[in-house]
Amino acid sequence: MFFHSWASIGRVMLASVIVFLMIVALLRIVGQQALAKMSGFDVVFAVTLGSVIATVVVTRDIAIADGIAALVTLLGLQEVTRFFQSRFLPVHHAVRQPPRVLLWEGMLLEDRLRASSVSADEIRAAVRKAGLRSLSDAQVVVLENDGEWSVVAKREGESDESAFFGLPIPDRPSNAPGSDSDRAEPVEPHRLP
Repeated sequence: MFFHSWASIGRVMLASVIVFLMIVALLRIVGQQALAKMSGFDVVFAVTLGSVIATVVVTRDIAIADGIAALVTLLGLQEVTRFFQSRFLPVHHAVRQPPRVLLWEGMLLEDRLRASSVSADEIRAAVRKAGLRSLSDAQVVVLENDGEWSVVAKREGESDESAFFGLPIPDRPSNAPGSDSDRAEPVEPHRLP
C-alpha cells in the first residue's frame, strides 16, 4: 500500500528524529572509537545497529522507548566488549581477527596468501602505495585486522622490531616475539602490549 495515513507518516518522522538524536547523543558518550576503521566485529555491530534503527523507525508495533533500550543495550555491549578486549588478550583474540604477515624480508609467503585468499598483486599494490619500488625493499607486509595494509621498509642497521611483537613471523623460535606460535605476552598482567 502506497499511503496508510498521515498519522503513520508523522509517527515515522517523529521516531526518526528521536532515534537520530539518541544515536548522536550515544555516540558522543561512547566517543570516536565507535567510528574508527571497522574490523569484522565493528561491521556486525554497525549492521545490527542499523537494523534496530530501521525497525524502530518504520514498525508501528515497536515502541520508540523499546528501540532506545535496544540501542543503549547494543552500544553498552560494544563498550563492554571494547573494555575487555583492550585489557585481556584472550578476549581480544576472540573478537578481532589477528593481523596476517603475508610478506617477510621481501619474500611472498605463498601458503599464507592462499590461506588468506589474497593475491600477490594485492601485496605489490600495497608495496607501491608505500612508495617502494620492489618487494625486496619491504621488510614486512601485514594485512591488519581492519583490512588495511601495513608495509614496513627494510632499514639497514635497525634492530628494534618492537612493532612486530605478536605477529606470526616465519622462522622465528617459538619463544621469540613475533614467532608463529607467539601469543603476545602482555606488558602488564592481562594487558595488551
